[in-house]
Amino acid sequence: MKKYLTEGHFGLLFGITAFVYFLYTGLTREKIESEDDLTEVNGKFLNYSFKDNTGHKRLGHEYYIWIDSYQNAFQIKADYLGIFKGIGFINNVRPGDNIEFTIPKFLTKKLNSGENVFVTSVKVKRLTYLSKDKTLEIENELATSYSDFFLAGGFLIVGLVVYIRKR
Repeated sequence: MKKYLTEGHFGLLFGITAFVYFLYTGLTREKIESEDDLTEVNGKFLNYSFKDNTGHKRLGHEYYIWIDSYQNAFQIKADYLGIFKGIGFINNVRPGDNIEFTIPKFLTKKLNSGENVFVTSVKVKRLTYLSKDKTLEIENELATSYSDFFLAGGFLIVGLVVYIRKR
């Protein structure tokens, strides 16, 4: 039994598991391709929390907005931070202002669940702080990216190499 529990076998098992995971993720990912895949969410602005926790052992970027109509925190994805006008948002938006988001339709089931929901646009008083058109461009680039499949293949190859070297 001991001969089957070698580092090579564990490496191969890890590689195959990661391969299956990334392959499944790449094949089943919900895609946002057009405005038809989005829905509008409105409410009165309550609060925000914008933190850049980058660095060693940090969580990265955390940009959340809360409105009165939902229990959820609405999140600005890290992919969108380059196009989000955060400084303008902080300087101009006040509690009680009407805010309009668009979110992917597949996330509507998460509304009022307490889970974070990412937004694809943010508008307050006819000012756009996150452009739907630009986020759709980013989502289209992500949808046509084969990174999950490259990761899947990479892990499979690493698992095979570890297995062959430790055999």
